[in-house]
Amino acid sequence: ADPGAPADQKVEDLDRINTHYGYMMIRYVDKDMNVHSERGLTSLASRDYMQRLFYTGEMQVTDSFEAGADGVTLQYTIAVPILKDGEVQGSIFCAIYFDEMVKILQAPVETLGVQGMLLGSQNQIMSSTAKFGYGNRYVDELRNTKIFGTNAGAIETDLYNHATGEFWSIKKGNILYTVYAPVAGSNWNVVSSVGFWETYLSFLPSVMLMMALCVVLFAGLILITKRFVQSQMKAVDVLVQSVQELERRIYQDSRPDDVALDDIIYLTSTGLSDGLTGVVTRTVFLNQFKGILEKQKKDKILALCFVDLDDLKKLNDTYGHDAGDIGLKSVGYILREYEKKYDGLVGRYGGDEFILVLTDIDSEEELSEVLDELVLRLHSTIMHEEFGINIKCSIGVAVWNGGDSVDTLIKQADEALYFVKQNGKGYYKIYQE
Repeated sequence: ADPGAPADQKVEDLDRINTHYGYMMIRYVDKDMNVHSERGLTSLASRDYMQRLFYTGEMQVTDSFEAGADGVTLQYTIAVPILKDGEVQGSIFCAIYFDEMVKILQAPVETLGVQGMLLGSQNQIMSSTAKFGYGNRYVDELRNTKIFGTNAGAIETDLYNHATGEFWSIKKGNILYTVYAPVAGSNWNVVSSVGFWETYLSFLPSVMLMMALCVVLFAGLILITKRFVQSQMKAVDVLVQSVQELERRIYQDSRPDDVALDDIIYLTSTGLSDGLTGVVTRTVFLNQFKGILEKQKKDKILALCFVDLDDLKKLNDTYGHDAGDIGLKSVGYILREYEKKYDGLVGRYGGDEFILVLTDIDSEEELSEVLDELVLRLHSTIMHEEFGINIKCSIGVAVWNGGDSVDTLIKQADEALYFVKQNGKGYYKIYQE
């Protein structure tokens, strides 16, 4: 795309492309992060993936999310920067129906009998041929499974690090062989599983023939096992290649060398997002929170929540810092869900503290219901190695009266949190003068 072309010309060109390929929506974003369409301008400055694109100059692939008027249509977004002299001049982004991913996962089931699963950046299930629930964490689905040679915590760590791995397990009497691998150009992982007995029975006629011809049964079993393992690796290759081919339909085939973005954000005190939990940094949160207060609707309640992971030091000292990191990631994932649901913003305020603002609350009764639900969600169990570890959080809440400053709200929420920490932890308190 020519950055100097008029915006309306870009819109017309992209609409023709969209019609040809059948995408859900393809749009041009200018250097101020404004979307150009026939309806005018819409700002994407608050979208974390768009912030990363302009910060790094790299393409971005989002997780799937619910969209559309019916609220149940699944889609994901791919955004590609427009560069001139090494600087980002804008971007092209495309929203794609998730149906194509479902078709890709179904292909190995029909041809190889392999069950496939696509995981998002937080190891949540985005699509599965094994009828797992959308949005559930994959590690939760492993709790009723006997795993050999590793454990659910180590598998979750591999997935967060986008490492390749494999394991054997037993679930409901069925022996399963599972392989997982990252999808290049995204924060996704592919998981592929095959039931041993189904595979073994499919080879039984061949086995009987070999037994008739061969005296040594052991040699025949070794051959079957070798073919079985090779079929699993072939299934993973098919899935990864299919997803990469779908990506190439959206953006150029040649991609820039990978940059260690997480390391850059971790080492940069004013980074856009926290490398461990995925929420925005304290600096970004405070800058955006001022604008949120200015735009807050008078008929809605705005609540600022300080969320503290209780006894993080004890968790680190008892189980190691890897367990503490998994706990923080779990809390960040839950808070990002409430950020989206109630039109808010979540950031990491300190080592074990998060700060969450909710803006789409209709009444005090609804606020109490939301906080009751949030406390229960944050009382959860994380898996680390062979241990299931219970964690909980304390919450201090300040409700904006329409005139208090950012500093005042933060101070009020901090005082309410202090009260909870001194009186048993694991609950919430709304600040009252």
